Amino acid sequence: MSGPHVLLTGANGFVASHILSILVDRKFSITATVRSQEKADDIIRTHPEWKGKIVFAIVADFTSTQPFDHLFQNSKIPFHYVIHTASPLKFRVHDIRKEMIEPAELGNHEINTALCWRPPPSFCSTRKCCLGAQFLRGHDPGREAIHGGRLEPCTFKFNPHAKPKDLADPIQVTAEQAIERNDPVLGYNVSKTRAETAAWDFMKSNRPSFDLVVINPDIITGPMIHPISGPSSINETNQFAIGSFIDGTHKSLDGVTFPFYHFVDVRDVARSHVDALTNKAASNQRILLIAGLISPQLVVNAIRKHFPDLRMRVPEGIPSQILPPGVHPTGWDMRLSVDILAKGAEEGKWEYRDLEDSVVGAVQTMLEHGVI
Repeated sequence: MSGPHVLLTGANGFVASHILSILVDRKFSITATVRSQEKADDIIRTHPEWKGKIVFAIVADFTSTQPFDHLFQNSKIPFHYVIHTASPLKFRVHDIRKEMIEPAELGNHEINTALCWRPPPSFCSTRKCCLGAQFLRGHDPGREAIHGGRLEPCTFKFNPHAKPKDLADPIQVTAEQAIERNDPVLGYNVSKTRAETAAWDFMKSNRPSFDLVVINPDIITGPMIHPISGPSSINETNQFAIGSFIDGTHKSLDGVTFPFYHFVDVRDVARSHVDALTNKAASNQRILLIAGLISPQLVVNAIRKHFPDLRMRVPEGIPSQILPPGVHPTGWDMRLSVDILAKGAEEGKWEYRDLEDSVVGAVQTMLEHGVI
């Protein structure tokens, strides 16, 4: 590979695997971090065509600066871009603070610190750090979904003179509230809120030579190309939004709700990350990714339509009743984000995959791997 050198963290993840695929296709030079050599081997076993096209680096603890210092200082080729996706997304946790909030916040801080303060001369060509984040930052999902709580409906542009309140959303959930409720969904939102806020604070305080882009998707669904070894390998969002309607978790749609009611396909998320690297319009922006509505009824409608053999396992619900009773999702003005995305797209325009396409892709890979 002779293209610009990209560091991708958390390379064996659901989203990161799709990012890796695009980076390979576009002939970037790639260094990818994973937690162990076994995980690197799993990637190549899953995608043997990638062998020799990726250099793997083992970062067992991404909440420490030391492994990133070592990685940057010993790289023979300077890094031009960094895509940071390594962050815990698991809802079955025992300690929300230790397992969700602190790793996300510390991981962002440590990689930014390593980028800013410890670059050898050969590394000073870094241009941009792209941070994968969570769209619905730190709000109460029930309030957003049921009561129509309004969040920032625009792209956030980094302002070095901004006050902390400029980074806040009208609806806030604190770490203490998430821990008190023992709610991992809220814990995840808090972790992403704090991680992103810390990243912008870092940019404001240190004024590094690189730009920051934050990608904020909603529920991410779609085909899985990461290493899959069994049902537990299904990523969390595909599992609760799609798999749970096939594996017997939900026998009926009565009382079934989602924490959020908007989605984006994983392939669009991955494309947005890679496009952002060379898209000047994306520099120092937070970009929102939302393709459209998702609901339990919409998901089962798509599964039953495209997979007739699964109809006996998938609840029918009321096909014409798109949303659960009393749920009125917030609308979003996506014009600014779509305009930025279009400027980075090869076609000069940005179009999202629809929900049916995303659900079909997810279910097909679940069936292919025999995990449902």
